Amino acid sequence: MQDSSRPVTGYPVQNIDGCAPPPPVTGYAYDRVNHNTYPYYPAPPPQKPRPTFLRRLLAAVAVALIIFGAILFIIWLVLRPELPDFSIQSLTLSNFNATNQHVNATWNAQFQVSNSNKKLSIFFGEAVSSVFHKDYFLSETTIGPFKQGTRSTASLGASYSLLNSLVEENVVNEMNEERSGGQMKFNLKVVADVAFRYGGWSGRDRFLTVWCYDVAVNAASGKMTGGPEECSVF
Repeated sequence: MQDSSRPVTGYPVQNIDGCAPPPPVTGYAYDRVNHNTYPYYPAPPPQKPRPTFLRRLLAAVAVALIIFGAILFIIWLVLRPELPDFSIQSLTLSNFNATNQHVNATWNAQFQVSNSNKKLSIFFGEAVSSVFHKDYFLSETTIGPFKQGTRSTASLGASYSLLNSLVEENVVNEMNEERSGGQMKFNLKVVADVAFRYGGWSGRDRFLTVWCYDVAVNAASGKMTGGPEECSVF
């Protein structure tokens, strides 16, 4: 005869208070736990390919410029270009008349240009020459291009004129005062585009500026006083 107080196998066991026991732990909750002890790092972004061609091109251009500059420097050391010398040989003033701020005058100048370079000739492009009273511009003219050989001297002529031109009153008064004193002074300027040449090689063009300061003219004769005067070349 079976004991009725023993629970039947296969049925859930009830607690004393009459509640059902908690359900057993399944593997679902266990599987959701991250057991990886190493930290997680995101994958790095893909790197862009380096511009190798562009870098090589820039490097080649830099090397070419350095070589070209070195060649020019060596040429400069060998040839030693020197600026030409300018002097004013003569200056005449004629038909001068200044009344009521209107001026009539004609100037004729003769310059001498000397090239002292032993190996380099000089090519002069079209030049512009101007005449000033002190720093006041009066007139200008052009001088045609020419070539000057090595160790040579050339003469350049320039003519300037004013025909009933309006000039500031203070400038007119100063010129008349100088004329009354027997001597008038003018400044002459020449600006030219020049290039040094050696055989088939031609250097870089540059601007040449020449100033002939305080060139005195006798008020009575209209001729330059004294002998030739050296000009400043820049």
